[in-house]
Amino acid sequence: MKLQIVRYEERHIPAVRRMNERLAAGGETWRFPERIASNWLPDSPGEDIIEQYFVAEEGDEVRGGCILKWQPFWIEGRIERVCTLYLPLSEGIVNPKYRLLGLTLIRDALARNPLAFCLGMGGAARALPQTLKMLGWQVHDIPFFFLPLRARAFLRNLQPVQNKTWLRVGARVASATGAASLGLALVKALKRAPAAARLGTRFDVVESFGEWADDIWEHARSRYSLCAERTRACQNRLYAPGGENMRVLVRSGDRCAGWFVARCRAMTGHKYFGDMRVGSIIDALALPGHETRVAWAARQFLDGRGADIIVCNVQHQDWCAAVQSAGFFKGPSNFALAASPQLAARLDPYAVRAGHAQFMRGDGEGPTHL
Repeated sequence: MKLQIVRYEERHIPAVRRMNERLAAGGETWRFPERIASNWLPDSPGEDIIEQYFVAEEGDEVRGGCILKWQPFWIEGRIERVCTLYLPLSEGIVNPKYRLLGLTLIRDALARNPLAFCLGMGGAARALPQTLKMLGWQVHDIPFFFLPLRARAFLRNLQPVQNKTWLRVGARVASATGAASLGLALVKALKRAPAAARLGTRFDVVESFGEWADDIWEHARSRYSLCAERTRACQNRLYAPGGENMRVLVRSGDRCAGWFVARCRAMTGHKYFGDMRVGSIIDALALPGHETRVAWAARQFLDGRGADIIVCNVQHQDWCAAVQSAGFFKGPSNFALAASPQLAARLDPYAVRAGHAQFMRGDGEGPTHL
């Protein structure tokens, strides 16, 4: 029976359920959605940002699937439609007969839109990004930054520390004696944003993005070689009122200087953060030159929300410098970007222009796992 990739329909749901059962029986933890429409970004008429689900059908069975998120992007001075490809799931994981299906799903996605990228994927060294690299995609990790705020929780929960006996013992001693808290207090006092970024900075939680978001986008977009359109319409679509995403407007005096979207979640048995309360900066934009002010405001805001640690991934070189200027440390990243050959070719030369692109945790499939 010929295998073909088609839009996901109601008639496929029983077959998808059977595929998920076969994947589970083979020890695979990934599952394809057993619903035909996105709860987050449904494919509704008139919407610029949508998700579309596709399945690889073979007779009455489904052997794989993928999701494409369509979104307007600023690419070297113009707006174009770009696709995020995620969850390219193939039964080839557990059945060698379908070992090439993953490649077929990727090629089908590029046929629908050659301007495509994948984000996250557990880091550039994992299987999917390495496969994409062999297919000519540009693959690299997006820088990761973190800031511990509460020493006791940080040392007792950070899993790389807990996994080594000598580090675990040392951390508990430092935590119990108060040495860690004293040391962290000193670090926090010394690692502050410059006075120019701190003074006059105010921030307020807002229910939704307003006209100020359009103004910031108009002034900021020319600084980026590649960036998802961050107008108020796009941001309100991605971060609708309600839920756990907190939208925060940052002011410099009376002027709207930028904004950020953040989360603050209590983890339970997380593979990296244990039981810490993790604050994450998942999206942001600033007027040129105000990136450090926004990073500092995000730090102050999440500290006030009781975060034990703050984390973020940022690609643009100005944002990397800004979060470090605001006191963050750089750490190992498990969050990768893979740009399709056609998308990478639009950033010429890629090695230089990629540093002017912007991706954060809110891009792609959204801030998963945070």
